[in-house]
Amino acid sequence: MFVAILLFLLLLTAAFSFVVDERPMVRWVVFTVIVLVLTLMAGLRPIGIDKDSWQYYGYYLGQYDDIVELSFIHIRELVKATMGDVRGVFLLYALIAIPLKCYVFTKLSTEHFLLLGVYMSNFLVLHDMTQIRVGAAMAFIFLGFYFFTQGRRWPFFCLILVATYFHVSAILLLLVLLFRNNDLKPWHRIVLALTPLLALTSAFFDINLSTLIPISFVQEKMELYEGLKEKGAVDVEKINIFNAAIMLKLAVFYFLLWKYDVVKKHCAYLTLLLKIFALSYVCLGMLNFIAVFAARVSELFLFVEILMVPLIIYAIRPQWVGRLFISIYIIGIFLLNVVYAGLLNF
Repeated sequence: MFVAILLFLLLLTAAFSFVVDERPMVRWVVFTVIVLVLTLMAGLRPIGIDKDSWQYYGYYLGQYDDIVELSFIHIRELVKATMGDVRGVFLLYALIAIPLKCYVFTKLSTEHFLLLGVYMSNFLVLHDMTQIRVGAAMAFIFLGFYFFTQGRRWPFFCLILVATYFHVSAILLLLVLLFRNNDLKPWHRIVLALTPLLALTSAFFDINLSTLIPISFVQEKMELYEGLKEKGAVDVEKINIFNAAIMLKLAVFYFLLWKYDVVKKHCAYLTLLLKIFALSYVCLGMLNFIAVFAARVSELFLFVEILMVPLIIYAIRPQWVGRLFISIYIIGIFLLNVVYAGLLNF
């Protein structure tokens, strides 16, 4: 029933993405109600419906305090003093993460339902219903990115630091400060086009380039995962770099790169999106020798997928065809996450 309701809301979101903005109040009411329902579903979900809730129940009981951020300990103690139930932790994380992210969607694009649909198909399930600490961090990453698109780097920097309070890996987003939102010249586009391919090629041929990352946090994390891998505590299997989800997202990247001049007229920060996306695949390729770590780091930068996929409508005519394609895309990604990857039990 839980998954069925979630799928219904996803279909409803996709349907409203076709509705022209003649009655904006109706669209805002529907958007707000969907966000509210998603927040309650994530916060009050049954323990065991996702892959991590039993683990978080252990955290709630006080286990493994040495590997969770202070934010979790603070939220846990607040819940113990008030609600007295682990679902209170889930609910507080959902209230922090989901409404803030969805609000930022409305600031970054006029296509609110398309952004919401892409978010629901992947990141809602992956983060806000599974990796809830990452989910909360992502809310502040999104807010920071909004300021970054306006050229306001200090608010971005400060919000990334806030994000690390919820999940320490968010510190890697400071790499985005290296990027500028300048127009791409032809040779820039060639470099961007080759970057994901070279990264995935290094993974395919098992070339370990991770030692080139001059960040102590990354090196420490890799040493930790290496130790766990040797003990058999983490998955040693490589990520299938040719799986359907990776190939679909890569296809969107190359399509937008191909249609760059057309889409840039409708999205002033397209250059940033493409650069950050390419960085996510660099991480996926360079760190593929530890599958769990590669996936987690890559996902941090893949938040731009939520903003990139809806841009397809500006490059396809008639526009409803683009909306239809995106609807098929989000339903396909959702089914891959739930049925194939098993992120939710149904």
